Amino acid sequence: MTPQALINAFRIDNNGKGVALSWDDFATSFPCVGDGEFIWVHLDWMEPGVATWLTAQAGLEASIVDTLATRGTRPSVLFYDHGYSMNLRGVNLNKEFDPADMISVRIWCSDKLVITLRNQHMRAFDDIRASIAENAAPTSSDAFVLTLAERLVFRIDGEIRNLEENLDDLEDLIEDVPESKTLPLRRKTADMRHRLSRLRRHIAPQRDAMAKYVEQKPGWSDKIHKRRARTLTDRVTRLVEELDSLRERTQIANDSLMAVETERMNRTMYWLTVIAGLFLPISFVTGLLGVNVGGIPAANSSWGFWGSRLFLPLWSGLKSGCLKKCALSKAGLLNTTRTTTAAKTKQHHAYCIAR
Repeated sequence: MTPQALINAFRIDNNGKGVALSWDDFATSFPCVGDGEFIWVHLDWMEPGVATWLTAQAGLEASIVDTLATRGTRPSVLFYDHGYSMNLRGVNLNKEFDPADMISVRIWCSDKLVITLRNQHMRAFDDIRASIAENAAPTSSDAFVLTLAERLVFRIDGEIRNLEENLDDLEDLIEDVPESKTLPLRRKTADMRHRLSRLRRHIAPQRDAMAKYVEQKPGWSDKIHKRRARTLTDRVTRLVEELDSLRERTQIANDSLMAVETERMNRTMYWLTVIAGLFLPISFVTGLLGVNVGGIPAANSSWGFWGSRLFLPLWSGLKSGCLKKCALSKAGLLNTTRTTTAAKTKQHHAYCIAR
């Protein structure tokens, strides 16, 4: 393993004080750990030689290393005789990245050792380093894992809050959107639904992993840690429920936009039908009177032309009145449908807030 793979390392005691360790401390063997202390090693698993170092220097089994230093991991937790491995996900808050492209965090935890691995910068580790600088670091390996998981969930919660606010603004725009400007809002709705789906794809397994962690962990160094883990599991479960609720709201918003576009299309088709209905009989009559055969009525009459000119406008006016009456009835029905859809959206939003 190259020195670039080691991001940081600390020896932390049960008073929350940490001492930084360098690459030289791990060059040949592991540093000594006293009573009430544990070592935190933070690595970049994309660097070459990390898997070999985990096996040779850290003494981890090959099956454990596979879960820590391979691509495409899924949030999970696995227990062993001398510790456990955990894979979690956190939102990507780096520049030029989408937060929904969640970063994988791999953890190995035993009584005296915590190894964390990631491939991109994560602010959760900045929080822990800041607590070490203030001599307020987690006092045990279990406390360290829980603190890291809490910082990850904290930023996931913040991202979901941002999406909820964006969806609130989108729903306000949909209520007054002109019929000719629904396409940009539909694209925003589809993009938001896609981001919600990507977040849920990782957070739902993380909920299951945390529930397994609470129920199946063999022992706890302090009972308060188990209560923290159960509280954290409840928070992740609530986040999954909120993601499901936001997805439902995006679907309702999309349905509302579709109703507006359908209304516009129906109105366009209606007026095309009106125009065709007005001119088709006139075209039929004029075409019939223009047939070059004998026996056409009023062909030799002096009032035939003026009679046809009077009859056709009267016919068009009568038909226009009938079609206008039908149009008013249809417009009232369409407005009722749109109002009902908007009311359902508000009702569902109020239900989600109350829940």
